Amino acid sequence: MRLTWKDATATLLIGAIVAVYLAFLNGTSLWLISSARGTTAAVLVLGTAGCAMRDLHATGRSRSARVFLAVATALGVVALVAELIGLITGSMVALAVLVAGTIALWLIATVRHAFTIGTEPGSGRDVHEVIHPQEAMPH
Repeated sequence: MRLTWKDATATLLIGAIVAVYLAFLNGTSLWLISSARGTTAAVLVLGTAGCAMRDLHATGRSRSARVFLAVATALGVVALVAELIGLITGSMVALAVLVAGTIALWLIATVRHAFTIGTEPGSGRDVHEVIHPQEAMPH
């Protein structure tokens, strides 16, 4: 597989998450991200947009696909719990865990996309004959 525009968009969103988090850590006075709770909400929105860039057809039954799915699920659960705790309590630790989990999800997904060889849909005369038997030429 190769990296696509979705990977580029997700990378830009991760950059925005890092910028928002760094602005919060540096004591910004911007309305939404001046508190841990507001920054958690901003990271949630940006992370959800990044998640929307995922490739739903990338799952498979190979061992590496199952490992990826298990790791991504575990990281997603950790990020979700951190997000809930951060929104409820305004915890800076939960916010840090959410940001780290979101970055880790993006990183493993991007690496997987960059190094996984995608399978092309079947093509050629034999496939055409199966799909359109009425157009098959006699052998």
